[in-house]
Amino acid sequence: MNQPDSYDSKLSQARGLASQLGMFAEENDIPKDLWDSLEATIYDFYEVSHDR
Repeated sequence: MNQPDSYDSKLSQARGLASQLGMFAEENDIPKDLWDSLEATIYDFYEVSHDR
């Protein structure tokens, strides 16, 4: 269950990246619709659900 490509591992990586980029977006007044699109793309890239 400690596979590097497990769902939980992917979800953790996606959340970490989204969190870091979210702070950047806030600090630099990135428009919400652009940030929402980027966040969705991050979760799609990792093939995980944002709602879990």
